[in-house]
Amino acid sequence: MTIRSAKRAAVRAGTVAALTAVPLLAAGSAFATDFQGEDAGPRLSVLTTIGIFVGIPVGLFLVITFLVMLPGWVKGDSNRAEIGWDAKSAAKTEAAAPAEEKTGTEAKAGAASSGTGGASGSW
Repeated sequence: MTIRSAKRAAVRAGTVAALTAVPLLAAGSAFATDFQGEDAGPRLSVLTTIGIFVGIPVGLFLVITFLVMLPGWVKGDSNRAEIGWDAKSAAKTEAAAPAEEKTGTEAKAGAASSGTGGASGSW
């Protein structure tokens, strides 16, 4: 081992030791037995602790999930398989489009008039 590699190893070991010791030194006051600050108050029971740290997050998750899913339940599914694709309503929608849009896209959207959908890709 050369002197240069020994110095590098010492610097690495010192860095690891310092990075490990700094959080422990910062937390040293938490382990003090002679606390002279405010009164900590009564301890929480096990059920209260579980309610705060488990019950409240699970409850919030369920409320948010309910609020996200509610519009879909109220409106219903717009892509129901039993309804299928309706060529008549697609033709009405295509006829209602402005004339300048239709002229530029009629050549590309030839599949829309054949009853197979509006995509114009051919594979």
